[in-house]
Amino acid sequence: MSALQFLPAIEMLVFNVLTVGHCCHRKYSAIRTFFVFGLFTALLFLISIRLPGGPFWQNSELALLGFFYIIPLRYLYKEKTSLLLVIMCICWTYTMGVHTLSLQIARLITSGSLLPYYLLTESLLFIGTMLPFYRQIVPKFAFILNNIDTLGKQWYKYLSLSSCLGFASLFLLNAAFTEENASLLKCFILVLLLSSLYVTNYILYHIVLDCIRMNDLEYTSSHDMLTGLGNRAGLLKHMQSLIRTDQVFSVLFMDLDRFKMVNDQYGHVVGDQYLIHFSKICSRILQNNGKVFRFGGDEFVGLYYGIVPAGTVKQLEECREWDEGAPCPFNQVSVGVLPCRPPHKNIDEILQQADAVMYKAKWSKPGEK
Repeated sequence: MSALQFLPAIEMLVFNVLTVGHCCHRKYSAIRTFFVFGLFTALLFLISIRLPGGPFWQNSELALLGFFYIIPLRYLYKEKTSLLLVIMCICWTYTMGVHTLSLQIARLITSGSLLPYYLLTESLLFIGTMLPFYRQIVPKFAFILNNIDTLGKQWYKYLSLSSCLGFASLFLLNAAFTEENASLLKCFILVLLLSSLYVTNYILYHIVLDCIRMNDLEYTSSHDMLTGLGNRAGLLKHMQSLIRTDQVFSVLFMDLDRFKMVNDQYGHVVGDQYLIHFSKICSRILQNNGKVFRFGGDEFVGLYYGIVPAGTVKQLEECREWDEGAPCPFNQVSVGVLPCRPPHKNIDEILQQADAVMYKAKWSKPGEK
């Protein structure tokens, strides 16, 4: 078997490696990656020439040897084995589609030696489709892989199944068409199948993109952009959930003392940093026991799951971790605590009572009246 007969396989390998490089993250340098691929390909070549069945382009079963490339891929790239298999199937769907279509066209052109016409046709098809493939399909597929979890974990299974089915379809068509006479109908079937796989990829890309946009809109609608805390809408939604499930919780209504003085003395940029720093400390204090929301301006509301301990309230009032990374001195905070037990009042009443408790605590401080 001459080396020339392996040129189709080498050509397919080059395109597959380039595609993997676009979709995966290398562990090592490009030189080391190239060396490992070259060494493994040489080893596979030595194994292939000892196998019966003729050259690669006449024996579709030899394509299954490509699955052994999962070994160097797993060594060279950071992605999990399952994800690498999905990427391999997508790569092979393209390259095997070009391979099978090239073989059909070569058989339509000549009844003699296929290899020269096959190589020429495959090269022309690769050159003609390479630019749109790497500009349109590969970036979209890489985007899908990186963001598929946005749709939920089950979607990764659907993507894996779709990729494997696409590859299996082309593999079986390749096996069937290799042993039969060529026809324009078979060429048309291959073009339709490859086009349908592209359309499926395009649709899934836009589904993922729209889902990300909706998640961003949902996040924006329920979070404060300055502090990253939940906003008033997020607070109301969270309280509704606690009330609906008859949970015991505590509302901590917090108002920053003399915050206007911070803005007047240090400027609004430092004032914003003051709010951000305070929100981080509050979140650390409550941790997994509750959640902090920015109610508006310099007012914050904490929801504590259960009856809040006096020590936690004291930590919030004193902000003991304030000095680490503080933009300016701390002017204290007034905290109003309201335990809430079933049967619950409505949200407006709860917040009004907590607000009243907070202002009572504020007016009791010297200089705050």
